[in-house]
Amino acid sequence: MKVSIPYFLWLRLLKGLRNRSKGIRESGAFLLRDNGSNKICKVVYYNQFDESVSDSGIIQFKGGQKLYVYLAENNLEVFADIHTHPTIDTEQSISDREHPMIRIKGHIAIIAPSFANSLFLMPEDCSFYEYKGSFCWRRIPPSAIPIKIKFL
Repeated sequence: MKVSIPYFLWLRLLKGLRNRSKGIRESGAFLLRDNGSNKICKVVYYNQFDESVSDSGIIQFKGGQKLYVYLAENNLEVFADIHTHPTIDTEQSISDREHPMIRIKGHIAIIAPSFANSLFLMPEDCSFYEYKGSFCWRRIPPSAIPIKIKFL
């Protein structure tokens, strides 16, 4: 399923990732949609649910319960998560593969390069992975990226 994200929400997402990374550590967020919708309507950052998520320099998320309560209270669902890497390399690390943010088949994980520091970063500059279960992933080819920026 392809979803759209409003251009200004994409820009706010990137700014939030940059601000949280501070050029020295990974940061991340969840891209949310109304249940069953094909439009991203909200972004929430990992540190909203776990203040210590980036303390070690890499992502170690312990806020799952708070996230699920938030989703239920707001009738939202996670479409994807995104996190930054420190370099241009957007390949999944061993830690990325072994610690999915959402352990549900079909969940999308996005990796943004260089702490999302580029002002012109687009979805095509990131890597997309689909969780297949049992800690197995499929890299989504650029031609099949499931997010499209909507410029309206």
